[in-house]
Amino acid sequence: MLAGYRLIRYHNGMTRFIAILALTLCSTALGIDITESLRSGDFWKKPVQESLAGAFVSRPDENHLRTRELQIGELTTGEVVITMEQEKPVSMQAMLYNKGDDGIIGEDDFNNQITSARAAMEELSGTRGKKRSGGKASVVKLQAWEWKWNAGISRLEANASGKKRTFSPEFIRLNIGADTDALNSGGANDNISRFELRNNITTDEDGTVWLKNVPMVDQGQKGYCVPATLARVFAFYGMDQVDQHTLADLCDSKSGGGTSTLDMEHAMKKICKKYHTKFIELEDYASTVKSVVPPYNQLAKREDKPTVDIYSNPFDKMDAEILRKVRTGKTSQVSKWMRDIKKNIDAGFPVIWSVTVGIYQEEIPLPQSRGGHLRLIIGYNSKEKTIIYTDSWGAEHARKTMPAANALSMSKGRYIIRLR
Repeated sequence: MLAGYRLIRYHNGMTRFIAILALTLCSTALGIDITESLRSGDFWKKPVQESLAGAFVSRPDENHLRTRELQIGELTTGEVVITMEQEKPVSMQAMLYNKGDDGIIGEDDFNNQITSARAAMEELSGTRGKKRSGGKASVVKLQAWEWKWNAGISRLEANASGKKRTFSPEFIRLNIGADTDALNSGGANDNISRFELRNNITTDEDGTVWLKNVPMVDQGQKGYCVPATLARVFAFYGMDQVDQHTLADLCDSKSGGGTSTLDMEHAMKKICKKYHTKFIELEDYASTVKSVVPPYNQLAKREDKPTVDIYSNPFDKMDAEILRKVRTGKTSQVSKWMRDIKKNIDAGFPVIWSVTVGIYQEEIPLPQSRGGHLRLIIGYNSKEKTIIYTDSWGAEHARKTMPAANALSMSKGRYIIRLR
């Protein structure tokens, strides 16, 4: 019976801006043309801002740059994420199609885009691509081809499932680097340890304890808060190749946004097993609903307010002040919740945090409406009784503060991915 109300959908709290663009593999150049600099290898030898002068770029963190609509031969990319060292590019991932940004397309269109991409890479490299497996690091089934030339290497990867009526596309992407080592530099780091994670723990003068170096993964307009948030945790552990698009497939995220709790938990157990990590539920949704709804309805009746149905996303319909009284009426409730946060942050683990946005005023780049969302708790201040949290909406949302009482009131679940 509990599973019936665990199937909530997480999204980014907004009504998605509907703008179906022309498919990214088109013949008309829309952005900065980097074809010749990739062919010659010059792209990797100078600051990336020089190569992309005039393009719109953003910096989710100090090691990555995001842009879109670059021209590579006959291809016009979607989102591009460039990994940098000392401002020079090391590798890049260019999305040619992804379900979150571009919506669902048919099997023929998907295969035609792959064919166009392969032709463009053969033209750029002057070589025929070699078909290869997705590799041991892949957690989803990939079609993959690779091209090498004297100044670079490119790998085309495509992910989809089903055939004909059951066909479900996920992404087509290009990974490009100066050499094989650069291209594979985002691989899993099997040597990372719990001790090394503690090196990220920072204490400010005011007593705030927080985790530095948590990378930003910007979900953009996609309803990918679950894949983006989880990708940030894996990148924090040195597993950059587990990106939000791969996780969107594993979590069954929808093109318009949303991932069910059951899908998320199943996917995390599968991924954690592969990467020698462990998925732990600190506060699961089913138990939270079971403990909160009955006392909430009792108090709502006494105050002549509407009650909520335990099976119909009750947090989306709760009165904010009644909810606060139920969850934080006793000082011990907040203190207990904070102790659990403190224990995990002090061990170097960011806390994956499921919430209902829109209950209390927050600085979010979205219409203030109720809805499920996933974010990370990365710190706390015991004296001030506040938490430090971060959202997957870009660098300006990398570190924010909230009273612990508000945080507990809006909390629907907390999870940890731990290193074994």
